[in-house]
Amino acid sequence: MTRKRIASIALGIVVVSLAVVAAGCGGGGDGKTLKIVSDLPLQGSDRVQTEQMNRAIEFVLEQADYKAGDYTIEFEAFDDSTAAAGKWDEAKCAENARTYVDEEVAGVIGTYNSGCAAIIIPILNEVPIAMVSPANTYVGLTTSGPGTEEGEPDKYYPTGERNYARVVAHDGFQGKVGAAFMKDTLGVTKVFILDDKELYGKGVADSFEGAAREIGLEVVGHEGWDKDAPNYTALMTKIKASGADGIYIGGVSTNNGGQLVKDKVAVLGDNEQVKMVVSDGFVLSSLFDEAGAENVEGAYGTAPTQPPDKLTGAGAEFIQQFQEAEGEGVAIEVYTIYAAAAAQVLLDAIARSDGTQADIVAKLFETNLEDSVLGPISFDQNGDPAAGVESIYKAIDGAWVWQEAKSAS
Repeated sequence: MTRKRIASIALGIVVVSLAVVAAGCGGGGDGKTLKIVSDLPLQGSDRVQTEQMNRAIEFVLEQADYKAGDYTIEFEAFDDSTAAAGKWDEAKCAENARTYVDEEVAGVIGTYNSGCAAIIIPILNEVPIAMVSPANTYVGLTTSGPGTEEGEPDKYYPTGERNYARVVAHDGFQGKVGAAFMKDTLGVTKVFILDDKELYGKGVADSFEGAAREIGLEVVGHEGWDKDAPNYTALMTKIKASGADGIYIGGVSTNNGGQLVKDKVAVLGDNEQVKMVVSDGFVLSSLFDEAGAENVEGAYGTAPTQPPDKLTGAGAEFIQQFQEAEGEGVAIEVYTIYAAAAAQVLLDAIARSDGTQADIVAKLFETNLEDSVLGPISFDQNGDPAAGVESIYKAIDGAWVWQEAKSAS
């Protein structure tokens, strides 16, 4: 991955400078160096998104001159995927977490996948090490609710104290928005639900199912798909027989989502004939390559993100400068700005801390950033953002085009 330096344009960037803000807010930095890391899947079809997220994190660090208050910050990007899996890997997530403990890392920006977070959080909680996710949306990581498992979220926090926060709204709201949109806007009367059998995918699909039943949208089936299947013709034939006029997909596109979408269109018809709504794990530019743009055309997706061109203030300035660094014509992916926000949050917590891992965690939960790239950021006692958004996107001519937003506060 080519690292794009932006030092030459750093002067004049009017975005949050956490080193300056935090310098007047306490913190006992004595000039020592602290290490932070990112933990993202850098192999497989998520790579386009996650490599750009790492560049956004470094962008924030360069703006702050690799400082958080009086502390010098060292950064390393870790990969939680494997070439064999082409996605995040359980053993790799655990290995990474143990490395962070051994290296006495000050904070982690990650993960991208909720299943990986469920492995890493409890290992870091024992220390504790602060963890800020730009993308995890599974409800059970922070609170209980429809679709969560027994013992969640307490089983992720063996010390009884929280060390994990996220800058995106959880899937409890995403499921509600998706169900209401499918019934009220798309006019679907019977929906068949699919999930990828993973923590996040099943969680968001269960949330959608619960919301659908509450509002009178008939659920005619709910199944998990086998990511290793060569095709899904039989599954789609079953869905067709159910009489469904809508299909909801919860999961990540790396789990053979491209083939799933192809077979949906081949058997059920295009996305005008049988409406398709997907969760945010499919709202990626890579899906158009995996499935073929013609098969995604007309589908809708939900995501707890604001599109870059809808940002104002510091966020708009950040995107303008970051786009210049990325180059003309390079798409800014949906979670990139959230990676930048997670970096800002972690730097702010470090700057206000005494430099110990425990105090960084404590300061994380006292976050009150007034002007981050996402606007004001603070967290509730569970580590969820005090305010959030759920956006609806439509696939048009090979791109996800924003349609509307719903407040998740």
